[in-house]
Amino acid sequence: MPAIIGNFISKLCNGAKTLENLEQRLPPLAAVRVLDFSQGIMGPLASAMLGDMGADVIKIEPTWGESARRGIPLGMGDLTAEKANASFDSGFWMGCNRNKKSLAVNITLEQGRDIALKLAREVDVVLHTFRPGVMNRLGLGYDAVSRVNPEVIYCSVSGYGEQGPLRHRAGGDMWSQAMTGIVSLGGSQQGPPYMAPIVLVDVGGAALVAYGIMLALFARLRTGRGQELGVSSLDAAMYMQTPEISGFLLDGILRQKAGRGWVLGVPPYGPFTARDGDVLTIFGSGSQWPKLCKVLDIEHLANDPRFATDERRIENREELYRILDQAFSRRTRAEWGRLFKEAGMRCEPCLTHEELVLHPQVKTNQMVVEMEHPGRGKIKMVGIPVKLKTTPGQARRAPPVLGQDTEDILQQLGYAEKEINALVNQRVVTTANPRRRPD
Repeated sequence: MPAIIGNFISKLCNGAKTLENLEQRLPPLAAVRVLDFSQGIMGPLASAMLGDMGADVIKIEPTWGESARRGIPLGMGDLTAEKANASFDSGFWMGCNRNKKSLAVNITLEQGRDIALKLAREVDVVLHTFRPGVMNRLGLGYDAVSRVNPEVIYCSVSGYGEQGPLRHRAGGDMWSQAMTGIVSLGGSQQGPPYMAPIVLVDVGGAALVAYGIMLALFARLRTGRGQELGVSSLDAAMYMQTPEISGFLLDGILRQKAGRGWVLGVPPYGPFTARDGDVLTIFGSGSQWPKLCKVLDIEHLANDPRFATDERRIENREELYRILDQAFSRRTRAEWGRLFKEAGMRCEPCLTHEELVLHPQVKTNQMVVEMEHPGRGKIKMVGIPVKLKTTPGQARRAPPVLGQDTEDILQQLGYAEKEINALVNQRVVTTANPRRRPD
């Protein structure tokens, strides 16, 4: 067992519990320290995932707060100043930043960089989302950090990668959707293009970032050496389409816009609008087609030449979808669910987020958790999807207000009261303490 973990566990024991029993109950990443410079979604959500599993995460933010705190997308920080005095943090930001401490420091100033570098000496992981070269110019790149901390795991999250013709471009979820073919597949042949309605690349990319950091930590356990790693939004978006892109690379199948259904599925397939909301069905091909027509009370279409075969239904899918929309609109979601079940088929309701969070299965899975926030009081957040049975993760610390932990962190680094006051007055740091405000 690494010495740092052993020492940490020994301190927790306090002579009251055995080392063995306490070790068995510690979350998997207890004693792992993360210095998180990331902003937006992909990086912050990745560090929140590490925090959920016990890592001690220090979030470095500008003294005015990152733009996402105010619900402003990354890259539109100029708008942040207008909302710098807003009394709330957006749910958008809070969802990606629990289980963290907040240090608000201006790392473009020499004193701010000194604070960041002192912290970097003591952590296991450094994570950032700046464009390639920015951290080097700030004196906080991998070479600088690894000189003072050779065992550091240094993770760079970028839009397009650290090399190549697009390396200096600002990236993000929507740009990766556009470049990697996701937009080319959305919607129908006759309709306008669509983006995915959720930030699926950022969220999927966050999982890859956390995975990469864990791999590097595991390798360090075996070798004793740290290393640098990188994850780009572009690569994440491509990896999330592994089945579809592989179909083109290996079989020459170029995916096309397929409307509601997957291109290899056979209409009717996908969501339809019932009387009280949307439903999803995946049946209707082959021998299921006459059964579907009977359930929907459109039996006259079972042998209609336009829809008689799978191939014809694909060819005439837009016309078919219009007919099915009208048929589905006649009953409620619950009625369709019952009728499909009786016919040996499946039709499920498409829930809104409001309906989802009240669902008993979601409650059983503990995917909505309550926390106490210093500004908002009791809040609800998305739970932890990975269920470790012996050493589970925990949403133990609410998203921090800006600068909530600035004083504590500086004191732990050895800064005296006068020094902290000077840093506040010089606007090197921001603290949530109302008694510490610039003169």
